[in-house]
Amino acid sequence: MKLEEKWRVLIIICIGIFMSTVDGSILNIANPTIARELSVSMREIQWVVTAYMLVITTSLLFFGKLGDMLGSSKIYSYGFLIFTIGSLLCSLSPSLAYLVAARVIQAIGASMMMATGIGIVSNTFPPGERGKALGITGSIVGVGNMTGPSLGGILIANFKWPVIFLINVPIGILAFYLGMRYLPQQAKSLAQKKHDLGGLLLFALSTIILLLSFSGSHGVEWKLFSLGLLIMLLFYLYEKRISEAILDLELFKIKNFTHGNLMAFAAYSAQTSVFFLMPFFLENLLHYPPAFSGLIMTIPPVTMAITAPLAGALSDRIGNRRITPLSFLFMTSAYLLLSTLEQESGLLIIAGSLLLMGVGMGSFGSPNSSSILGSIPREKAGYAGGFMATVRNFSFSLGVAGSVSAFAYFLSLYQQKSSYIAAYAGAAHAVYRIAAIISILAFLLSLLEREPARSAKSPE
Repeated sequence: MKLEEKWRVLIIICIGIFMSTVDGSILNIANPTIARELSVSMREIQWVVTAYMLVITTSLLFFGKLGDMLGSSKIYSYGFLIFTIGSLLCSLSPSLAYLVAARVIQAIGASMMMATGIGIVSNTFPPGERGKALGITGSIVGVGNMTGPSLGGILIANFKWPVIFLINVPIGILAFYLGMRYLPQQAKSLAQKKHDLGGLLLFALSTIILLLSFSGSHGVEWKLFSLGLLIMLLFYLYEKRISEAILDLELFKIKNFTHGNLMAFAAYSAQTSVFFLMPFFLENLLHYPPAFSGLIMTIPPVTMAITAPLAGALSDRIGNRRITPLSFLFMTSAYLLLSTLEQESGLLIIAGSLLLMGVGMGSFGSPNSSSILGSIPREKAGYAGGFMATVRNFSFSLGVAGSVSAFAYFLSLYQQKSSYIAAYAGAAHAVYRIAAIISILAFLLSLLEREPARSAKSPE
């Protein structure tokens, strides 16, 4: 493949990544305005986010598999089209129910893109440049997360809230055209001809129940949690028995694939506790204005945007075995520092903690993705990309829900003996210590010897 063609492919994939990350971060800023305009509570408006995340998490494996069967490029391009239609419907929503339904359509398109985009990049670039290319996609995630809050604030201040969805329409139409015209055909897997509807339903049901079990206001709903685990176990046993399974158990025999996804689950679920709790800490305990708190919270994505491409390029030269353990040391140090914050804590220690976390996350993502995708058969890149995106989204969802439940539990516990401020700080400390423990366990896993990546020829 000619040099300009592979970079063209990367640009098209990055448009989708940028659009989806900006859309999510803009919505966080716009939620209060949307709730006020639609006359609903903040608890109700959260379904705009929850429904979107649930649909993506439960459908990624399906679209990853479908991409391997029909061609990942086709699935990715039509994902753009469906996301764009969903965005248009969101902008026309007269009620919360209509908006949630439109977000479901939008999520289907986003899932199609997430499930196949990384696999397309992996197959398009030769092994010696794969880490660099994936690092650029990681950088785009950071840029999108940086752009969303500031862009959302400007748009909401000057226009009605539907504009945050309407801006996706012209970009999505252009990207759909570029994808259909320029994305190359991907290798297809001819081994599977049927869809595993039973497995898909079991996985979706278990995922939804597990997430809902963490959504209570007084901690984990243990009966729901146990039911979710039981259905997840039934899903695994069911997948072992059928030949056309949506869960590719053969890939789990590859250490890079299994270890890489376990580490991703740990990294992403732990980091969400910071992104969710820190703004409340900054405003409620330190009394910083929201605009200044938002500025502070741009430190991790800015750092990730700088670190991710550098780490990806470095992993191409020296491998990920040295980089990944170091990334978890950065993240663990950040969580331990955050677990010492008090009301009188200075801005320097907060900024330093967020900087360490940004470096850790930025140096983890692209080397780990390159290691996973470099160890599997090329024709399964679509499925692997979908599985990785499933792990990432499930980790984000479970991390937010879990940190909220843990914070609520410890806040209630500490308030029995301390003032509200002391209890609030103590509850935040407990959540960050849990994040540090998760990160340490992932660090230990990263020290295990892993298999070398598969050798592959550069794509033609």
